[in-house]
Amino acid sequence: MTEVVWPDEIVKALVVRQRLDELDSVPVWSYPLPHVAVDEEGLQVTERSLGMPLDPQYRGFLRHADGWPKFYQDVDLFGTRELLSGPEHDSAKETLDVLDGAGSLARVGLTKDSLLPIAASALQTDLFVMADRGGEHAHVLWLAGDLVEEFPSFSEYFLAMLDYERRQIVYFETGQWPATE
Repeated sequence: MTEVVWPDEIVKALVVRQRLDELDSVPVWSYPLPHVAVDEEGLQVTERSLGMPLDPQYRGFLRHADGWPKFYQDVDLFGTRELLSGPEHDSAKETLDVLDGAGSLARVGLTKDSLLPIAASALQTDLFVMADRGGEHAHVLWLAGDLVEEFPSFSEYFLAMLDYERRQIVYFETGQWPATE
């Protein structure tokens, strides 16, 4: 995969979300803007607090948007603040504890201490974590009771969530879900 140009991808995401907001007449979800970017010093403080470097793609994203509330439906994409503390962080850690206790993590060869929560739902069990599965980038795993989907990199995760939202647009416009490829 070619290197992601985050300002371009964030603008594409904003366009998709703006269209969803126009079509979502109920409204089912909210579509807030991403947070303002974090600077290099903020990233270094976060990495020191975590005791590890952030994945380069995720780090690059944070340099342009320090998190994104309701990035996908009710899932908050964590910025540096949520990576370290706060209700989103605490909820994600509790969900990891539950998944670990239920054996869900062990079934996919993971331990809770090897995972970094990067996004979570406030209303559902959806949790997105980064895991080092070997290779150039950390994988992003979508957990909801068990493993839902695995993305080979942060950029693949980000782009897949946008594709899901594009499918939602088609549904709002036509009343039918588009066929998956």
